[in-house]
Amino acid sequence: MDLACKEIIYSDVDNQFAEPDPHMIADNRIIQNLMSLERLTIPPCNYFANTQRDIKPNMRKIVTTWMLEVCDEQKCEEQTFPLAVNFFDRFLCACPIDRYHLQLLGCCSLLLASKIRQCHPLTVDVLSAYTDHAVSPDQIRSWELLLISKLEWNITAITAFDYVDHILERVPWGSADNRLREHAHTLIHVCSTETIFMQLEPSLLACACICSATRGLNVSTKLIVGYDLCRLTLHEPGKVEFIVKIIEEIVAREIADKQTQIMAANVAAVAATNTIGGSCKEQYQHAPQKLAATTNTTTTSKVVTQTDQPT
Repeated sequence: MDLACKEIIYSDVDNQFAEPDPHMIADNRIIQNLMSLERLTIPPCNYFANTQRDIKPNMRKIVTTWMLEVCDEQKCEEQTFPLAVNFFDRFLCACPIDRYHLQLLGCCSLLLASKIRQCHPLTVDVLSAYTDHAVSPDQIRSWELLLISKLEWNITAITAFDYVDHILERVPWGSADNRLREHAHTLIHVCSTETIFMQLEPSLLACACICSATRGLNVSTKLIVGYDLCRLTLHEPGKVEFIVKIIEEIVAREIADKQTQIMAANVAAVAATNTIGGSCKEQYQHAPQKLAATTNTTTTSKVVTQTDQPT
């Protein structure tokens, strides 16, 4: 009897997924159930106008972008970030806080979401380090309990991520390009940082992100994609198209901002190189050449002086 364990242990455990279940793909009740449950976990209000007095939309953008960067660096599962943003927004709808606690709330949201959606959750020490220890591990632990209580222990929220695989497995063009799923997830992450999508139905956001991804990759045709998405989710084509236009504007703006940042960084690098004196390292590297030039100049001056003296 062979009792040897032949299981393959991968280094990236969270990136290994099961094969699609044909029974789930054939059952249309799954998407219907997701759409009926998503209403229970959509942020109930625009907390900038009602609950929060010290927090502005640009502050949410900064903190959620930071949360996304943490997830990218820690190689979190792609479903972790949308769920963390959902916790973040729902808490702010229920509990007024000041702006100095926003990053603390972001840490707690990431911690809780990673515990639910990942095999290996983030740790409080790692999250504290990402804040330059402005937030302590004890604060994260205590606020985690506050977060769960304000969410009334309803922490199995439906996000736009949950629809992507179910939709792509049910349409004929879903496997036309291997990058389609990745592009849709990326758009969902970008949209999660935008305040305008805060109260949008996750199913509608998923449809719009998939539709935008198909256009960027030239997958199928606009008419066929729109028909299949609306057939599965029962959303109106005009509403999906409206959200797609907003997403395309946001992506164009993000690309322009990124290019501006790159150009500014290049200009700063050139300016630093041309600065008189330069860094200590540069001065040390150029010291032999400067010393040689100074010596040659001094020697030449002495020769000229001696030549000009009367005999």
